[in-house]
Amino acid sequence: MSTYISEQSEWKEEWKNFELDEFKCKCGCEQVKINSDMLDLIQEARNELGPLSINSGFRCSTHNASVSSTGPNGPHTTGNSVDIGVKNSQHRKQLIDWFATKVTGLGIAKSFIHIDNLTAEDGFDMRPNAWKY
Repeated sequence: MSTYISEQSEWKEEWKNFELDEFKCKCGCEQVKINSDMLDLIQEARNELGPLSINSGFRCSTHNASVSSTGPNGPHTTGNSVDIGVKNSQHRKQLIDWFATKVTGLGIAKSFIHIDNLTAEDGFDMRPNAWKY
């Protein structure tokens, strides 16, 4: 069963290539909540694909409303989504191919991909879904 990580003391050795700080809200509030299943997934991707850069993890409602059209209750406010930096078009394709069958939400941009594992039970009826920014 998945849990939500919000403290360094909850961090597992298996997530060795990431740090809790990478998933904190970028507005300065220092809030963080990330689903352990998402951490397992991105660590598995890191093990197979090499280094991954986290552009955005958790966002507080206020920050999400200021940076996203999804408003105060978007995917990043749930702890179930992550934006991963893209180095170039080949890297983008590699990430898309790897995550496409493992997530319920896949957003594609020039500089990042968004992944999430949200469902209708989480209030996201349009899942599975893929989109471009």
